[in-house]
Amino acid sequence: MAKQAKSDVEKQLDEQAAIEIKRQVKAEMALNGVSAKEVAERLTAMGRPITEQGLRNKISQCTHQTTWYWDLLKAIKGM
Repeated sequence: MAKQAKSDVEKQLDEQAAIEIKRQVKAEMALNGVSAKEVAERLTAMGRPITEQGLRNKISQCTHQTTWYWDLLKAIKGM
């Protein structure tokens, strides 16, 4: 089955969600007093290897999957 192209509304929703996710991630990092370097180290220790720059890119471009995002939040909170 061919993948259906996204509608303009879906594209707008995706763009808005990306903006909100970036804000949430940065706010969570600030609230928990952790740097991108610390989060990258925690993710790597959890089995999701990533560099500090790779993490910054993923957050900036919002190119992560939901399961990765869940682990990201756990790493930020030190869980």
